[in-house]
Amino acid sequence: MTKTTKQKSTTNRNKLHKCPTGIKGFDDITEGGLPQNGTTLISGNAGSGKTLFGVDFLIKGATDYNEPGVLMSFEETEDELFKNVASLNMDLPGLVLRKKIVLENVVLERKDIQETDFNLEGIFVRLEEAIDSIGAKRVVLDSLESLFAGITDMGILRLEIKRLFRWLKEKQVTAIVTGEMAQSGSFTRHGLEEYISDCIILLDNRVKEQIAIRRMRVIKYRGSNHGTSEYPFVIGSEGLSVIPITSAGLAQPGTARKVSTGIPSLDKLFTGRKGYTRGSTILTSGTAGSGKTSFAGAFALESCKRGERCLYFSYEESAGQLIQNMNSIGI
Repeated sequence: MTKTTKQKSTTNRNKLHKCPTGIKGFDDITEGGLPQNGTTLISGNAGSGKTLFGVDFLIKGATDYNEPGVLMSFEETEDELFKNVASLNMDLPGLVLRKKIVLENVVLERKDIQETDFNLEGIFVRLEEAIDSIGAKRVVLDSLESLFAGITDMGILRLEIKRLFRWLKEKQVTAIVTGEMAQSGSFTRHGLEEYISDCIILLDNRVKEQIAIRRMRVIKYRGSNHGTSEYPFVIGSEGLSVIPITSAGLAQPGTARKVSTGIPSLDKLFTGRKGYTRGSTILTSGTAGSGKTSFAGAFALESCKRGERCLYFSYEESAGQLIQNMNSIGI
């Protein structure tokens, strides 16, 4: 084997394999998805979309990649989960019926959580049975706060959290665990999971000037490049959609084609005497009453005369007001 062949062999062996989530835009910013056979922590405040991210990950896995999945919930029952996704085009009940996804609801009573003899053996048994029953490749645990509620002994917490993550890795499943951010700024209430997770995704649902904005950020991704910015995301009828900044890259070719402004005398002021450069963005600036809307109206009318379609966004006047005002100047 030559030196070059050895280097290629080593590179392939060390390359991090990824599990595509199928979530629009997310696989772009992570360059392929979540770490395959690794554990990802999804952190965020209440209502940020953590559970839905996990459900979407399982549904896309089952429908797009033929990878069955298990959702073990410590907070919501099967019926509650069905109701939560009922408004979305997600056939979670159908996938459960066809044994593509298994839902496990675990109710932990206070008597079940005794610090002196607390361990996760019972959880491992149920989880393993669910995984083996359908040959699951994906697992979601929602959420860690509920699983470890009431445990204050940091020694026991650290030991059991490490056991959980190690057990998931040994089962060769791609796992997501959810957790809520602590007031201290830690990504979970316990602050331990973030150190042993292969990947950390932070979801945020903030309100600014009475407008709700959802944001996502990849905090950590062992062994992989990833987008480090905050990315807006939306929850629609098809699940989550992330809007990667890379999709707005400056890759458009230049052009010499022109498009009329709709004002013949203005067209003559441009190079080639034919108006704006097609594909460009034009800023029309001026004081109130200087004719900015009229310029826009003339441009829109001219595009229609050419047989093209024009999309006109008006943020100050209704359609009726705009038509009335433009009529007054012959548009």
